[in-house]
Amino acid sequence: MHLAICDDNIADRKQTERLANREADRRISEGDPMYIDSFGNAEALLKTPMQYDAFLIDIRNTEGMTSLKVLESLREKGVTAPVCIVYPRDSKETPAPENNDYPADTLFLAKPIRPEELRELITEISKNLIHRVSSIELRSEFDTLYVAENEIMYATAEGLKTKVTLTEGRSMLIRGDVSTLFDEIKGGHNCFVMPSINSIINIDHIVKMRLRTAEMPDGTCFKIERHVLDYVKAYMDGVI
Repeated sequence: MHLAICDDNIADRKQTERLANREADRRISEGDPMYIDSFGNAEALLKTPMQYDAFLIDIRNTEGMTSLKVLESLREKGVTAPVCIVYPRDSKETPAPENNDYPADTLFLAKPIRPEELRELITEISKNLIHRVSSIELRSEFDTLYVAENEIMYATAEGLKTKVTLTEGRSMLIRGDVSTLFDEIKGGHNCFVMPSINSIINIDHIVKMRLRTAEMPDGTCFKIERHVLDYVKAYMDGVI
């Protein structure tokens, strides 16, 4: 597990780090390593959030920023990892789980943090890691988007770039050619194939097959080269 701590109070942050490191030492001895990175502000955390499996967030001393806003920024970037909000144990600001401001999947941990409560939290997160679906990074000239494999319908060459067509009528022009994108995603996502040198399709989104032609949900059709067709059929039959 790779855990990110983000706390703009240095004393609280150091204490959380100490407790997390003790837990990490214990988990290493059990063959279940945990790695920890710590941030004093949300800006630093939000630069590369996708590498983390879980977040402990306590932001309340930075003007204009709150833990809730950090959580919302993570979700906007496509982060699906568990986010735990750390809050004062005896404060009127305690965020109750039923508070509608927080997404339903938000976790909560009271401070001062008790070691046994942190251990219970991390153990539960660790158990659920195997069910997480890895995200795919799409990087344009101005933005980076992280999407699940089922959000990508197909991709086509646009000069030296690639146009990725997503679900819900979305699309994104990303850097790099089609082959580069395929090389990045083929390892962990068996549903993608290159029907030709200029395109990628997600087999799960094929709505109709006619001979060597695959029709996608928006009506776009792709001719599938013969050497790829056997893979598509095997995947659709559940062999792959």
